[in-house]
Amino acid sequence: MTKTILNSPYARPALLAATICIGLMLAALYARPLFPVDETRYVTVAWEMHQSGNWILPTLNGEAYHHKPPILFWLINILWSIVGVSQGAAMVVPYLGSFAFLMVTARLSTRLFPTKNKAPLIATALLAGGLPFVIYANLIMFDLLLGVCTVLGITAIWDYLTTRQIKHLAILSLAVGLGALTKGPVILLHVGTILLLTKFWLTTQEKPLKTVILPITASILMGAALALCWAIPAAIEGGKEFADKIFWGQTAGRMVKAFDHQRPFYWYFTFLPLFTLPWLASPLLWRGLKAQWQSRTINDRQINRFLLAWGAPVLIAFCLISGKQVHYLIPLLPCLALYFTCAILKSPETTRKRDIWPVLIAAIFLSLIPVIMKVFANQIGAIVEGDIHLEDAFGKTSLLPPILIALTIIALTATIKGNKIRALVVVSISMMLMMSGFQLAAKDGFFENYNLTPIAEELQKIDAQTPDRPIAYLKNYHGEFGFLARLNRPVQQIQPDQLQQWFKDNPDGLALFRTKHPQDYAQYKTLYAKPYKLGSGYALVELPK
Repeated sequence: MTKTILNSPYARPALLAATICIGLMLAALYARPLFPVDETRYVTVAWEMHQSGNWILPTLNGEAYHHKPPILFWLINILWSIVGVSQGAAMVVPYLGSFAFLMVTARLSTRLFPTKNKAPLIATALLAGGLPFVIYANLIMFDLLLGVCTVLGITAIWDYLTTRQIKHLAILSLAVGLGALTKGPVILLHVGTILLLTKFWLTTQEKPLKTVILPITASILMGAALALCWAIPAAIEGGKEFADKIFWGQTAGRMVKAFDHQRPFYWYFTFLPLFTLPWLASPLLWRGLKAQWQSRTINDRQINRFLLAWGAPVLIAFCLISGKQVHYLIPLLPCLALYFTCAILKSPETTRKRDIWPVLIAAIFLSLIPVIMKVFANQIGAIVEGDIHLEDAFGKTSLLPPILIALTIIALTATIKGNKIRALVVVSISMMLMMSGFQLAAKDGFFENYNLTPIAEELQKIDAQTPDRPIAYLKNYHGEFGFLARLNRPVQQIQPDQLQQWFKDNPDGLALFRTKHPQDYAQYKTLYAKPYKLGSGYALVELPK
């Protein structure tokens, strides 16, 4: 049994994936806070679900929360039900999703390269060692989970169209349903283009394509029905406005006219070079890409077209959609990693030092960014307008972790010895170490500007002593303090010009500010104040006694 597991094509990819995810997780659990406003908001929604016991209708500050489906909140609550409510338990969720993300990509590689037993490990190393992965694997967000569903769905489509076995349609249904419960109907875009372009990429087929239209349509409809098992009860409980938002507003609205994050058409293309780091610096990769482009075999042509049909239309569609965020492209990372896998498989088996050193130099440079920011904090602060906390944030950066990480990466190069697979694994682990070192270095400096826990603990202490004191938040409240302060009641959201009247009506009340101007709350008694990001701050105030 043990020998069978060790001989599995997934054994080494799983070991590497676990190493990467655990390394990132341990550094994050020790070093970083929940980042406002997204992470604090999502954990607060999960907290309110935990408090109410209502797993159907997500709420934020006591009101129905229509912006995201419930999968992430369910996963957090499942962990809480096992180990108890804590910030650490909530932060474990993205690493579980990241491990699954890597493993479903390794699984798809066995379909694309069935005769290449090294393909799963190569694909895992390329994906796990990419800069976007080591950044976003740490964050409590939806896109990595959506990526898991996307790759499962894409794999099911490949399996069904190449084998016509019905069991793969069940996996497609599950992927579509879970994807819709993760981030809504956008899952149909991620898996739909590969279906619409089947004639373009499927070069070998035993039966006419028209025979698959009905089964695949039925499979997708079954996936939609799975999502509706949550959406319909939630819409009934949430009311008409909530129903309109989850069935129409959050999809059509974001596609036609974004509520936030409106960017120009070309915006994503400015980030594509970052999505390829550090692998773009590898001569080994470029040599393999050249061989891949020159290949004329039927199998290579099908793989190239398959990956092109997957990635290009989705990227163009996101460019056309008005609302843009970098993390929306995370589900496309496996497509890029698998294309790079094609190239690496065609590259020479023996790796020269000049093939891998540029990539390692990129990893070493990235690991030393905290050192660079600390050394040049004064100069950077002088040229960045409005960033009043920059010098203080990076002045407290610990130099020891990034320097030790850089030295460790240099030492790891001695283990490569001309083996390209080992070289890829070393780079992947180096990138994990780089991000872990950054988190350790930023713990007492940069991250402190994002850490709302101290002010939340002060609020929690006051709320425990005087649980009936009204609490107000100026401008837009995103649930920053719901979980962190363990609040079990809504916060009143008011505008700055309403504060004086609110204090007249609630003389024993507490008010929370987020402002760039400390004079905004100078007339009140400050119970706690701290910097936030690089140009503003939070404050907890009350009326002077």
